Amino acid sequence: MKRFRFPLERVLRLRELHERDQARVLGEALHAEREQRAALERAHAGLERAGEQVVRGAGVDLTAGALRNLGLTLQAAMLAAEAAADAHRAATESVVREQDRFKEARRDRRVIEKLREKRHMDWSVTSARAEQKENDSLTEARRHIARGDA
Repeated sequence: MKRFRFPLERVLRLRELHERDQARVLGEALHAEREQRAALERAHAGLERAGEQVVRGAGVDLTAGALRNLGLTLQAAMLAAEAAADAHRAATESVVREQDRFKEARRDRRVIEKLREKRHMDWSVTSARAEQKENDSLTEARRHIARGDA
C-alpha cells in the first residue's frame, strides 16, 4: 500500500515554526507588560509618599527653599508616574498587537492542518476502495479457478 504524502508538509512546518515564534514574542510582551505594571505601581507609591510629605509640611512653618523642594519632589513624582503610565499603556498595546499576531499565526497553521486532515481522509477512502477492488478481483479469480473456468 502506498504511503500518504502531503505536498504542503513543509509549509505546515514553517507555519508551526512561525506560530511558535509568535508565542515566544507574545510571552516577551506579556513579561514586559508585567514589568511596566510593577514600575507603574512603584511610581504611584512614590507619588503617594511625595503627597504625604506635602501634607505633613502644610501644617508646619517651612522656609521657601523647603516648600520649593517639596513642590519639586511632588512634580518629579507626578512626572515619573505619568512616564510609567505611558510605558505601561505602550506595553499593553504591544500585548494586544502580539496577541492578534499569535492568533493569526495559529489560524494560518490550522488552515493547513485541516487541509492535510481532509486530504488524508480522501486518500484513506480512495486507498480503501482500491484495496477492496483488488480484493474483489482476487476473490473473483479464485472462484473461477475453483469452478474450473480458468
